[in-house]
Amino acid sequence: MDRPKAGDDTAAKTTTNPTPKVEPDTAPAVPVPTGIGLYEPYPGAHFFHGGRNSPLIQTLAVRLQQEGHWKTAQAPGPDWTNAHKRAFASYQRDLRPKGGGDTSGIPDEVAWDKLGVPRVSPLYRKEG
Repeated sequence: MDRPKAGDDTAAKTTTNPTPKVEPDTAPAVPVPTGIGLYEPYPGAHFFHGGRNSPLIQTLAVRLQQEGHWKTAQAPGPDWTNAHKRAFASYQRDLRPKGGGDTSGIPDEVAWDKLGVPRVSPLYRKEG
């Protein structure tokens, strides 16, 4: 038996199955990332002083380096130093041009939250 040609009226019509639409109520349950727990909460201004040693300080310094504010040959380390303070002051000046706020180099909550320092401390769940 001869096969019908594509342009022939007698050709069997073939259809491709369209991709089925997934209705919102039948979509698979996938957790939506909310950002909670991705970043360190602001530890408070009292945290940043000479003699403080913390992995959080090093993570902050790396973030400042990524943003182009770490301008020293000294590698970002866990000890709070004047290099950390200068780098954060540089970030604050970019954040608040024309001296429109705190540019002391001591992290403040608004600047900290905008910088987005990745979490290094464990995330604890409240037992219910």
